[in-house]
Amino acid sequence: MNAIRKEEKEEKEQRHEEVDWGVYFDSIAKVCPWSKQYYMQDKILHAKVGSPGTELTYVASFCATEYKALLLEYNEGTAIDTLLTVVDKIESKYLHLEAFWSHPDEKENNTPTPCVIVQDKQELTDLRKQIGFKDE
Repeated sequence: MNAIRKEEKEEKEQRHEEVDWGVYFDSIAKVCPWSKQYYMQDKILHAKVGSPGTELTYVASFCATEYKALLLEYNEGTAIDTLLTVVDKIESKYLHLEAFWSHPDEKENNTPTPCVIVQDKQELTDLRKQIGFKDE
């Protein structure tokens, strides 16, 4: 049984390392048409944070850059509730930012690994207006 768990863990780690973010950003083009362009132009700061606890340091660094988005990637198995807590923590400290959680268990347009995505609220609003996005 231990060998099987070890193999499953190694397989998950390998999948985690093999995320093709270009393919992911292609897949969400209808809901976020600018993400692929930003990815290709290296305008998304991507940080593998592993487990929660250091995200505010990454957000502070992001705020001091010209990046258009921050993608915080967490370890596989990170719970959605944990991501929600991170989003709340970021948005309560940085009122000019909007944070979103994304989890592979939610399927559809969600990231292949647990993530939190952070963007400037005003810039995101302006981009959404360009594509006629209506908030539900």
